[in-house]
Amino acid sequence: MRRTVRAGLVAIVLGVFCSSSLAQDDIDPRLRTADTNNAVILGRVTLPSGFLIESYAKIILRNHQSILQTIHTDKSGEFQILNLSEGIYFVQAETLDGVFEPVSKKIELGRGLTVNVNLEMREKKAQHVTALAARVVSAAELRQQVPANAKKAYVLGLKAVNKGKFQEAATSFEQALQLYPEYIAARNDLGAQYLKLKRIDEAEKQFQIVLASDPKNFNAKYNMGLVQIERRDFNGALELLSQAVSLDSTRAVPHLWIGIAKFEMGSLQEAETSLVRALLMGGEDCVAAHYHLALIYMSRGELGDASRSVEAYLRQAPRGEFVKEAKELARRIQNSGQH
Repeated sequence: MRRTVRAGLVAIVLGVFCSSSLAQDDIDPRLRTADTNNAVILGRVTLPSGFLIESYAKIILRNHQSILQTIHTDKSGEFQILNLSEGIYFVQAETLDGVFEPVSKKIELGRGLTVNVNLEMREKKAQHVTALAARVVSAAELRQQVPANAKKAYVLGLKAVNKGKFQEAATSFEQALQLYPEYIAARNDLGAQYLKLKRIDEAEKQFQIVLASDPKNFNAKYNMGLVQIERRDFNGALELLSQAVSLDSTRAVPHLWIGIAKFEMGSLQEAETSLVRALLMGGEDCVAAHYHLALIYMSRGELGDASRSVEAYLRQAPRGEFVKEAKELARRIQNSGQH
């Protein structure tokens, strides 16, 4: 089952990001039959060298909806989680001293099975590097000497955005650009408002101007990807969104739209991987991933996972972009389960 989805630009056009990092989640766990009907996760946390971490690490177990358990490894970096039901889980390891990046892996448990999983830590980037990666502005923006009156108009636009007044915000950004035509942030945010207002060609023009002067501007590159989503050019969207990820791999939202584009192209397994990554990295900023995961699970006939995902979306985004579609999907899932 597939259905057309539209880009949820009102919620996540540019500037919404998280600075969390994420390890690869495509694992091939070794399975063996357990002695009981309860599933088990046996794990170990290792260093990049492959040796055990030999210190305590925090282990977080969660599903698509919430955190289920928080435990710690023993001093050798090993842990076990017992009495689990079948389903999909995510296991994350964090060091208590903060020296290493958190690492997460996806686990699929069958009834009465034990999964052995290895979580390999990665060295954390220097603090000043991480701080720079989390900035919204680009280097070119930092160098700009914005006149006070243009800055004032821009701030008024940001306040209107926060109130959901997109046309009012666009007017303020237009005023800022009249006062200072080179204002990169104002031009990019003007394009973002045009996207929300479905003025697609005008939006694209703004992003093209930004990229002409600042080719490595993450926000403009990401938003150009959303332009292609709106035009249903999913190959073009994937190329641009992948370029955005290469510019800043700490941002979660490109992975969300990569997942949506791959879903629309029928690459469901790849879509699932990207959507789960977006959720783990971005949390509530990428809540739309729950709805699209529900569509994927429904198409496979995995009604339990579909139900949990769509319920998570409706709970976390009661006024979200896909609420109408999600409610209809929830009814279809319920009806399918009754037959």
